[in-house]
Amino acid sequence: MSSATLQRVEWAVGAWGALAAGAALLGPWSRPGREILVWPWEAAGWRLVAAPGGARSLAIVALAGAAAVIVAALRWPARRAGFAWVGLGVAGSVVALWVLIARGHPFGLGAVLAILACLAVLGVGLSRAGVLQTDAFLATAILWLAAFVCAFILYPLATVLQAAVVVEGRLTLDPFRQTFASPGFLLIDNPATPEREWRLVAWRTLAALVAAAAVFGSGLGARVGWAGSWPARLGWTAGVTVLAFVLNVLGVGIGALRNSVLLALVVGTLSTAFGFAFALLGERSRLPVRRWARPLTLLPIITPPFILGLAMIYLFGRRGFVTYDLLGLSVNIVFGPVGVAAAQILAFTPIAYLVLTGVVRALNVTLEEAAEVLGASRWHVLRTVIWPLARPGIANAWLLVVIESLADFGNPLILGGGVPFLATEVFYAVIGRFNAHEAAVYGVVLLAMTFSVFLAQRYWVGRRSYVTVTGKPTAASQRPLPAAFDYAAAGVFCLWAAVILALYGSILVGSLVKLWGFDNTVTLQNYRDLSPTGWQVFRGTVLLAAIAAVPSAALGFLIGYLVTRVRFPGRDALEFASMLSFAVPGTVMGIGYILAFNEGPLFLTGTETILILAFVFRNMPVGIRSGIAAVHQIDVALEEASITLRAGAWTTLRRVVVPLARLALLSGLVFAFVRAMTAVSQVIFLVSPAHNLVTALILSWVEYGTIGRGAALSAVLVVTLVLVIAALYLFTARLEPEQEVGAA
Repeated sequence: MSSATLQRVEWAVGAWGALAAGAALLGPWSRPGREILVWPWEAAGWRLVAAPGGARSLAIVALAGAAAVIVAALRWPARRAGFAWVGLGVAGSVVALWVLIARGHPFGLGAVLAILACLAVLGVGLSRAGVLQTDAFLATAILWLAAFVCAFILYPLATVLQAAVVVEGRLTLDPFRQTFASPGFLLIDNPATPEREWRLVAWRTLAALVAAAAVFGSGLGARVGWAGSWPARLGWTAGVTVLAFVLNVLGVGIGALRNSVLLALVVGTLSTAFGFAFALLGERSRLPVRRWARPLTLLPIITPPFILGLAMIYLFGRRGFVTYDLLGLSVNIVFGPVGVAAAQILAFTPIAYLVLTGVVRALNVTLEEAAEVLGASRWHVLRTVIWPLARPGIANAWLLVVIESLADFGNPLILGGGVPFLATEVFYAVIGRFNAHEAAVYGVVLLAMTFSVFLAQRYWVGRRSYVTVTGKPTAASQRPLPAAFDYAAAGVFCLWAAVILALYGSILVGSLVKLWGFDNTVTLQNYRDLSPTGWQVFRGTVLLAAIAAVPSAALGFLIGYLVTRVRFPGRDALEFASMLSFAVPGTVMGIGYILAFNEGPLFLTGTETILILAFVFRNMPVGIRSGIAAVHQIDVALEEASITLRAGAWTTLRRVVVPLARLALLSGLVFAFVRAMTAVSQVIFLVSPAHNLVTALILSWVEYGTIGRGAALSAVLVVTLVLVIAALYLFTARLEPEQEVGAA
């Protein structure tokens, strides 16, 4: 390390030490209310130390910061100074955290600054001592990011698990017993037909067991490739029996668990099938409809899922345009599981399409040509080459859609028709029954279901190799689809596009009439009624989403860079924990935020800060994945050349990596903004009258019957997001040639 670099490190750690000492003594360690950006001098650290029976331990934090400054001024040898800073950083951060927890008061800015400064001293020390083989800036970033992930992802999930098994300080399973015994959760023994259901389940499961034993015992399973040895056959038989039992319980039972599981399976399967068909259509079709596959398939992703549910009421409700005006029917078919499933399929198919279009584009066409040379038909190639190679992408898409279906709150609330679902039961447990333990049990059930789906996805993909991109050049052109499949997929897509455009059109028309189905007089009254509440909430949502988008994209990109370029203990754990907030249903994260931040030192509920934090850490995983993909495309030799020229990690990251990955950063920024604008399942628990959001306001208006006003605000939201996406498209189209020239 050069003398100039050493001097910079010493200046930096001296500044962090001074900040730690100053924040510990002069900064406030608590705040009087909910507001974060306040500086009450009566809560300053020196007052707490001097007060009788005060927090004398705060003096240790100040002394640790001052000692870090002294060590930097003495210019000790690298390892000696590094281990000294490690000890001082650990002492300062641990004591500061202990004081904050022990006092139990809502944290003040002084406490936050002192803890972060002590972690920075610790990071510099770990780098100088050689414990972390990386730059001081990156070592500090690792510690800060780990602290953020623990505080705003792992801690809320831990509080959900705790609330499910701890009641009034006592470890108990009573919340599980009470929730599982509730008819709203799962009811098998219907009083109208006592004991019939369990007998039916037992007989069906026994029949499945006999059939499975016959199939696998006779060796038929081995001949069709299902099993080989006897232990494997017994395993398959047991698996079939368990699956038959579960399906029979779901088939004869009623309740939120059964409804949500069946809904997720149906929506996950159909959405993935549509996404795969549209991806093949967009990449392989020879029909003119191919050019419209991407924009029209992705259109629903830029709006909240329940917007389509609201539009379905306009078209297929009791006074809907299709059902009542065209067909003369006054039916409630759209209200219930069928309507919820239809709305979710329309809303979540774009998620499957986004995953699968990249998979289809990356398929090696030479494998298909080889199969055709050997005499395989296009149908045979589709079944034996394309489908197996696309299996990992299909499994990932199915997993994401199932998670989104389980977490969806708006569509079951609007279209559920009183049928219970897990997401809505969580909401009613918190808002209606004020039972946090019941809500936590539902959260644990959702976590268990998500984990089970993840294991099923991993098992289906298996240990086979799916490598098709080898880096070898190929001049093969994209192979066409089977003609029948091409026309069938195009027909389904045209029907899809017509329904999507009709639904969005109905939102616009519904916002311009007095009362859809009863008084279709054209009026702008619904837009006038947005003033003042609607416009205030809309502007506030835009501001919060814009504020949250910046740290969401930046932190995500930084984590992606660290897990890709830097080797450090706990790297895989940091990546896994950072991705949890996206893999876990938003409803569960919302419960966790309510339980974790409603009291004590981390009291944040009812503030704008908790909404921003929810946006940041919910959308950060997208920035992580885009950051990892972008960093993988940058030759590490460019960074090595920068370091050779004595540039630090911060300079290299700022002047080399970020300019080359600016498209990924920009995409992550816009995606985070769009996701924040359309978020509902997590933030529905966090909004307050003083800090409301567009999605929550639309839901409340629709729920209380002011559908026209909800349609007007929905139309404003849709138009705004379309303009944002269009601006991103135009800007990136202009930026891509410049980036290609710079890379060349």
